[in-house]
Amino acid sequence: MIRYQRLEHRFLRNVPDTLKNGMLYISMDYATSAHRCCSGCGEKVVTRFSPTDWKMAFDGEIIALHPSIGNWQLPCRSHCVIRAGESNRCRTLE
Repeated sequence: MIRYQRLEHRFLRNVPDTLKNGMLYISMDYATSAHRCCSGCGEKVVTRFSPTDWKMAFDGEIIALHPSIGNWQLPCRSHCVIRAGESNRCRTLE
């Protein structure tokens, strides 16, 4: 199991069916992001942006998702702070 300490980001219209490790895909058309879990378990994590739930910030270089993403439904039960373009903090609960 390889943890991903750094994510690259890519803007596109549709999120691909197969996700590349270490890549955060962002679709502004569908207000959605997707990535493979940073814990290394490989599960697909989809985050939908909304005024009351998750938001995305982009400063021209770094993408941040707020609030953090808790993957409680995944076997790894990870909790991640996503800042694509710099180090991510991901911790698993055991």
